[in-house]
Amino acid sequence: MSARPPLLGWPRRDELVLTGAMALGFSLFFLLVYGGASAVTGFYTGGVHVELPFERHIPFVPAWAAVYVSMDVLLLLSLLVFRTWREMVPFVLALCLETVVGAACFLVLPVEVAWPPREVSGSWASVFFLADTMNLERNYLPSLHVAFACTAALAYGERGGWLARSLFGLWAAAIAASTLLIHEHHLADLVAGALLAWGTWRFVLARASRSDFLETLRVEALCARELYHFSRRHPRYLLIALGLYRYSLPRWRATRVARTGFCFLQLVDDVLDGDRPIPGEPLAWVDALLVQVETGHWSGTDVASTLGREFLTGLEGEGARADAVRLVRIMRRDRERVLHRQELEAEALRAHHRDTFLLSVGLMLHVAGVDVRASDAPSLLEAFGWCSTLRDLHEDLRKGLLNVPAEVTRAVRAEGLDPLRYEDLVSSVAGRAWLVAEHGRARALLDQSAVELAGLEGRSGVALLRLFHRSIEGFWAKRLPRKLPFLREAAGVSSWPSGAP
Repeated sequence: MSARPPLLGWPRRDELVLTGAMALGFSLFFLLVYGGASAVTGFYTGGVHVELPFERHIPFVPAWAAVYVSMDVLLLLSLLVFRTWREMVPFVLALCLETVVGAACFLVLPVEVAWPPREVSGSWASVFFLADTMNLERNYLPSLHVAFACTAALAYGERGGWLARSLFGLWAAAIAASTLLIHEHHLADLVAGALLAWGTWRFVLARASRSDFLETLRVEALCARELYHFSRRHPRYLLIALGLYRYSLPRWRATRVARTGFCFLQLVDDVLDGDRPIPGEPLAWVDALLVQVETGHWSGTDVASTLGREFLTGLEGEGARADAVRLVRIMRRDRERVLHRQELEAEALRAHHRDTFLLSVGLMLHVAGVDVRASDAPSLLEAFGWCSTLRDLHEDLRKGLLNVPAEVTRAVRAEGLDPLRYEDLVSSVAGRAWLVAEHGRARALLDQSAVELAGLEGRSGVALLRLFHRSIEGFWAKRLPRKLPFLREAAGVSSWPSGAP
């Protein structure tokens, strides 16, 4: 039989960051919910009386305010008791659930206290003021102060021996007594708080300690963190994140594959593009990941391996999984093009983008479970490739990724300019001619795409494709001309001179 680990200890730095973030998150959640309930009940007039006759004889002892505020210390000990995020999860979830249940009770059953007004002076005045401020107003039954103290005593006691259970039990009892002795609560509030703690802890512990629940929670946290990283890099990813969560809310479990899929593929793309620095060469990183993807043997526990495993195992059908692998390999080509300074002719470049968006949009539609397929809107796929090229042109050139046709780069060099310099490209005659022609080509693609989408009317998924169509329309009509004003001047020009791509 293995020895029981010490009750208190200092966690590893990485775990302390996570458990500390959870503690801070609960604090903010509590202030929002508890404070909100107090603000709402401030508009109530009166409330029910729950005091018992003998309570009027309970003395008012301001010194017990020191015991009352010690609950914060009791809760902070959780950082030393629960030294990993997995251990901390049930405790934090129990406190959150108690807060929600308590707030609902405050709103439905407001209580009017029978204590007379309190006036404190002398050495205990400041401590009592702190205790009274913590309690806010009107939030009485159940006493969350007692509920939290009892939850901590139960949770800590289960991790220690009889001595720990006794000490923490006495501490919780003293906190409960303090709520009476400083006239913050009545006995009914205390009993309700203790029962809430016992019931909530038993309910949450049985569910939130399971390994499958904790792994699911870890995956969702990784998705949220990745979406945060993406959004910091560019605001458009914030809109994508909000749209993704809005789509997920009605069917959270069923749509996990959509969240993990987007985060996994975008992370791979960011690593290959250099937007997410990693030790070593990105190609070696993605090749090691592809071994896991193609064999299904997920040996890693890092972010990419975790999200990839959840995404690939969540996809229904071998065809969809094969498309996901092909998409990663196509994204891999861009890194090879950067390393080898490879330039593609116009048709080869368009084919590369066509393949990319045929797979990426196809996977998105497959995950969404709709009728429409990416191949049903070929002009929209071409417009995707155009938008991606022109939207990220400056950034891609800076990284050494040349999404400009080789025919154009040769013409720019013939003018004595460097096509890898964005300023040279957009100021050159050949570069401007290409940009004007691409603007005209995109107009034709969007017009044809509108016709194709009209023909798909009535099939599920068309609304999603229309959303993308409108986004590309906005880029064509507003955002791109703002960056390149000469496109407005040459709005009528839609083709290259004879012989140009």
